[in-house]
Amino acid sequence: MAETTPATPVATSEADALADGEDAGQEVTADELAEDVAALTSLQDNLTMNTQAKLNALFARYDTLGACVCVIENGRITYAFCYGLIAPGGAPITENTLFRVGSISKMVTAMGMMRLVEDGKAELDEDLSDLFGFTVRNPQYPKEEITLRQLMSHTAGLRDNGAYNKALQGDAEPLEKLFTGNARSYLFTADSRPGMKMQYSNFGGGLLGTLVETLSGETLDDYMNQMFFTPLGITAAYQAGRLPADALVSDQYAMPAGRLAATVRSENETVSTLASPETDYIYSAGKLTLSAPDLAKLVIALCDGGIYGETRVLKESSAAEMRTAQTYIGSVNCDSGWGLDMSILKDTMVEGRTMYGHGGKANGMLCTAYFDPTDRTGVVMLTNGCRNRKTYQGVGMLSLLTVRLCYTELLTGRHTAVDPWLVDDSGETQPESSES
Repeated sequence: MAETTPATPVATSEADALADGEDAGQEVTADELAEDVAALTSLQDNLTMNTQAKLNALFARYDTLGACVCVIENGRITYAFCYGLIAPGGAPITENTLFRVGSISKMVTAMGMMRLVEDGKAELDEDLSDLFGFTVRNPQYPKEEITLRQLMSHTAGLRDNGAYNKALQGDAEPLEKLFTGNARSYLFTADSRPGMKMQYSNFGGGLLGTLVETLSGETLDDYMNQMFFTPLGITAAYQAGRLPADALVSDQYAMPAGRLAATVRSENETVSTLASPETDYIYSAGKLTLSAPDLAKLVIALCDGGIYGETRVLKESSAAEMRTAQTYIGSVNCDSGWGLDMSILKDTMVEGRTMYGHGGKANGMLCTAYFDPTDRTGVVMLTNGCRNRKTYQGVGMLSLLTVRLCYTELLTGRHTAVDPWLVDDSGETQPESSES
C-alpha cells in the first residue's frame, strides 16, 4: 500500500469556470533552473530520506495539493507513491484516485486512431477531407491536402482559435460549417503550408477524437472502452459523467491558493451516448480522466510494442510508428520533432535518455507520462493542482524533477531490463538482461 502524506492548502473558493485549454507556460531562468537542480541534488544525496519522503519534499516545493506517481519496469508497475489530498480539507489521495490528465488525452486518443488504421479504416497519409466527408483545406493553400499524419504530428497548420474556445464553453459549431464558412481562415496559422511546420494545436487534438467517432460510428468513450479500457481493466472516460458513480474523481485546483479551478465531474453534466463527430471536438484534446496506475497500463503498452501483460491492444508496428519522429516522412515535409501525438525528448527528462510520452497542464494541474523503450522503464505522475507554470524546454518543472528523482532513486544502476520477445521453442520467455 502506498504511503499518503497530507498537504495543507488554503481553503477553496468558488470555481471560475475556466475553459479546459492548456495553461500558459513560462520557461525557467538559468538561475531558477540551477536552484531547482541544486534542491533535487540535495534530496538525491540525502541518505536519511526514503523515496516517498523525497517526493513529498518536491511536491511541497511546488505547492502540490495531491499527486500519484507510478514507476514502470519491464511491463509492470514496481512502485506507487501517493501524496496529499483529493481536495482542500478532503480525503487523502490513493492509487484509486482519478485525475483529469489534460493533453495526455491526445496520446491515448492516438492509440485509438492507430487501431482504426490497423483495421483499414484510414491511412496516415490520407486526405482528411476523404476521412471526414467534407472539405478540410487551409484557404491559403486550397489545393493542398491536409492529412491524418499531419494532424497527428501537429504539422497540419491548425491553431487554437475562438471557435474551439467557444466549443469548450458549451457552444460548439458543427465542424463542416467551420471548415466551409467564413471562419475557416481563423482555424489555421497564417503562412503555414500543410506539412511544412510543427505547431502544437489543441484544436487538432480535438479533431482527432471526432475522426475516431466518424470512422468507428461510436462515441469516443465507447470505442476506447471496447478497444483499450475494458481489455486492460481500466476505468476511464473522456466524458467524466460516464465514470462509475463510486469513482474517486478529483477536481482541479489553482495553487498555492487552493482555489477550485475546474470541476471534473458535475451532477448537471450532459452525457452523450451517441456519436456526434460534428460537435464532439471538445473531448479528446484534454478531458480524459483516469488513475495513475491505469494510465501506466497504457504507457506500458506503448513501451512494449502494443502489449500490456498478455493483452495486445496495438500492433508492434503501430506503437513503433507513434514513437517515430515524423521528420520528412510521407506527407510531413519538415523536421517536426514529434511522433504521432507523442513527444520525443532527448536528454531533457533524464540525461542520456531519449524518452517518449506526453504531458498535461491545465487548470492548475500538471501531469506527465514518459517512458524509455530501450530498457522498458517509465514514470507517470498525476496531480490535481500545483504551481505548474514554470517549464524547462516545454516540460513542467515538477514533472521534470519527479521523473529525474525516480530514475536516480529507483532505476539507474538498479533496474535490470528484460527483453519480453525472446521466446524458445517451448514457448517459455528467455529473459535477456542488462543494467541500465
